Amino acid sequence: MGKNDIFNKSNSNGYYRGTRKPRIWPLILIFVLVVGVAIGVVIYKLIGEEHFTSQKPVIAEPEPIETPVEEVVIEPDPSDLVEDSNHIYAAKDYAYSAKDVRNWISSVEPYTGEKLAFLTFDDGPSPTNTEKILDVLKEKEAVATFFTIGTSLENTVDSGVILNRILSEGHGVALHSYTHVYDRLYPGKTVDKEYVKEELDKLQEKIREVTGKEKFMSHVFRYPGGHMSWKGTEEADAYLAESGIEYIDWNAMNGDSEPTSRRPKDPEALANFVQESLIYTKMKDVIVILMHDAENKGMTVESLPKIIDDLKALGYKFAILR
Repeated sequence: MGKNDIFNKSNSNGYYRGTRKPRIWPLILIFVLVVGVAIGVVIYKLIGEEHFTSQKPVIAEPEPIETPVEEVVIEPDPSDLVEDSNHIYAAKDYAYSAKDVRNWISSVEPYTGEKLAFLTFDDGPSPTNTEKILDVLKEKEAVATFFTIGTSLENTVDSGVILNRILSEGHGVALHSYTHVYDRLYPGKTVDKEYVKEELDKLQEKIREVTGKEKFMSHVFRYPGGHMSWKGTEEADAYLAESGIEYIDWNAMNGDSEPTSRRPKDPEALANFVQESLIYTKMKDVIVILMHDAENKGMTVESLPKIIDDLKALGYKFAILR
C-alpha cells in the first residue's frame, strides 16, 4: 500500500485511535451517585426525618441574673449587755475607757472635749444604800460606776437584783477586789499581782453568777486604798493589762472615807468637799469622784443630790467607766 493508505495501523495521523469506542464508566458513576442521593432523600423523608432532626424548638436559656443579697443588720436591744463588757448598749455613748480617763486626769494625755464627771462608788453593793443611790441617780438623770467587792455580794441579799438594776439603768459595774483585805493583796505594802488577779477572776465569776449574765466582763479596776498607796504597782498594772484590765484612781472626792478628824460632818459639807478637793488636780474638765455605797455611808446618799446639782451647774456631763 502507498503512504496515503488510511488503513495503515502505523499511520501517524492517528485516524485509527479516533475510531475507538468511548469509555462509559464515568457515566455509570454519575448515574449511581444520582440514584443513591435520590434513594437517600426518599428514605429520609419516609422514615428518617424524625430520627435525624429534632422536632422540638431550640430555646436558649437566659443567663442567670444575680440578685444582690441585702445584709440584714439586726440592731441590738438597748437593754442588752454589751458582750464582754460592764454596761448595756444604751450606755455606749457615754462609756469611756478607764485607761483614757486615767491618762486624762493624770495629764499624761491632753483632753479637749466637753466637761465630764464620773461618779464612782466603792465597796458595795449594800442592802440599803446602793438602791437609795440608784433612786437619786434616776431622779437626777445622772449615771455612775459601782466598784464592787466579792464579800459584799456574798453578804447582801438579792445582790444580783441590785447589780442587774445598776446595769439596766445605764450604769457601769467595776471591780474592787474580792476580799478588800490589804494584808493579802499587799503583803509588805507591795502588790501581790498574782493574788490580785486571782481575786479579780473570782469576782468576775461571782458577778456572772449573781446576775445570770454569762457574757459580763469588767475591764475596770480600782486598787483598794488607791494605786498611789502601794509598791510594785507598775509590774502589777502590766500583768493586769495583759487580761484587758485597767486601773483607775480619782482626782476628786466627797470625803466620806477621810480620817474622822477631817471628814465632813454633814451632807452639805460632803457635797462641798467635792469642789474643795478639785484644788489638788490640774485637770478640772475631767473629774473622777471617789465616794462609797457601803452600809455605813448613809450620809453620802443624802449629799448626792447636791453633788449632782452642783456639777450640772458647772457644766459637767455624767459618764461611766468601761
